[in-house]
Amino acid sequence: MPTIHLLHNSSTFAETQVNSNTVGELRSEKDLQGYTINVDRTVVSDGHALEDGMYVAAVQSNKTGG
Repeated sequence: MPTIHLLHNSSTFAETQVNSNTVGELRSEKDLQGYTINVDRTVVSDGHALEDGMYVAAVQSNKTGG
């Protein structure tokens, strides 16, 4: 169970312990379908492995307005 820094529906990263080992598993665990996932400032695929200390940002795709 990695502990990551997750940015989702917030303006700051929160230390979060997850049961997921990959980005795809994290999508299911945190209901992140439709989000682009960045790990340490890089867009990654669902197969990307999660490790302790990573900074993970979930950015909503196709967002409009401001």
